[in-house]
Amino acid sequence: MSSSMACSGCRRPFVARRSLVGALAVGALELYGPVAIVPAHAQYPVAPDVVVFCEPTLKHALGDVAALWRSETGIPVRLFTSPTWAELEQIAHHARDDLVIGAAQETAGEAIARQLVKPGSIEYLWSNRLVVAQRAGALPTGVDLAALASKVPIALVDPGRALAGDDSKKALQALGLWDAVRAKSIGVIDTGDASYLLTHGRAQLAVVYATDVAADPALAVASELPAQGYEPIVYWAAEAAHALSPNVGKFRDYLRQKEVQARVKVDGLEVLP
Repeated sequence: MSSSMACSGCRRPFVARRSLVGALAVGALELYGPVAIVPAHAQYPVAPDVVVFCEPTLKHALGDVAALWRSETGIPVRLFTSPTWAELEQIAHHARDDLVIGAAQETAGEAIARQLVKPGSIEYLWSNRLVVAQRAGALPTGVDLAALASKVPIALVDPGRALAGDDSKKALQALGLWDAVRAKSIGVIDTGDASYLLTHGRAQLAVVYATDVAADPALAVASELPAQGYEPIVYWAAEAAHALSPNVGKFRDYLRQKEVQARVKVDGLEVLP
């Protein structure tokens, strides 16, 4: 018997529902990689693995945390990265997720308003900062950005593309250097692209996150941008509204362990009180 004939009284709803889920799965795969699409309320045993959605700039730090967790518990963490807005859209379309780690306070409010996360589980964990990066050993640390602005190519996230671009513009405006830097800048979509251009010699400097520099031994901090020039870059964690893993709460609590805090500091993050 074919699947479309399995329920004679509900053939059209069944086929339509299957087609919709299939379309969502294909769309998620094309946009974000292999994300598992499952029913919101699974009625079958679930593997102990913890599925985590996080911001791309946290990939290295959370990869280290996941390795520590697995060495202690034996439980894998499945890590998928995408901007916070994309994380929320995936969850809204019932992508399998147990823990979401997003950026910015307003996105946490959006996640609650859309009932995508459990409100009582939201916790602000870490902060990041913007730095001017260089290839390791290329220039002395503490370079004079004002002296180099408009003279050397600087990779910079385009404002409006991502939070990093908006924050970089604000920070450089606070220093009075925005127009000079922009005159010689190479616009990119995200800080990962900025790091790539820097390591491959296409740019001499790049404005990226501290975590980007910590993740790549080929990079070094040339100078820091004043934190008062842009909004604090904070990350929050919350359990997805339809989390399935029996270990999601334990992993969320694990993120506050002292050894984890020490690890993420090495990876460029600052721990919030």
